[in-house]
Amino acid sequence: MITFIVVGAIGLLLLLVSIVVGDLLDVFDVGDGLVSGVALGAALAIFGLAGVVTSQTDLAPGWTYAIAIGMALVALVLIQLVVRRVTRRESGGHWSPVGFVGVTTEATGPAGGEVRLDDVRELERRLATSVARIERGVRIRVVAENGPRVQVEPADDAGSDAASRDPQTN
Repeated sequence: MITFIVVGAIGLLLLLVSIVVGDLLDVFDVGDGLVSGVALGAALAIFGLAGVVTSQTDLAPGWTYAIAIGMALVALVLIQLVVRRVTRRESGGHWSPVGFVGVTTEATGPAGGEVRLDDVRELERRLATSVARIERGVRIRVVAENGPRVQVEPADDAGSDAASRDPQTN
């Protein structure tokens, strides 16, 4: 039972940190955008809870782990679907990320790359391109949008027009 308590506590901590601070998996470059820290934290917490609850029954330990893992996987998939749905843009409620600032999570160039934007509506990383190569960890500003992709430039090179724009008013 201690395994379930420890894993559940780690999941709850990951969930809370991902909600309050931002996706913790991006900080440590884990998951490559496949799953969010919120979904993984919730799944681990549900694994712990399901394990503690089912261990109180007369089931064999193998069944206890199987039920806990099954419930965690179902939670992971459902919560990740909800996170993706929230982040998906619909034509009626679309906002423009042009002017948003952020940081490159992968080196970005004409062939592509990845950025994380500093806006409450941006829950996941975005694919990005840039005219010149921009290394990982560099502050950037979005200068154009092409569907789900954005074109970026280093924030230091951004014009004063874009720098004075408040991304919250888009």
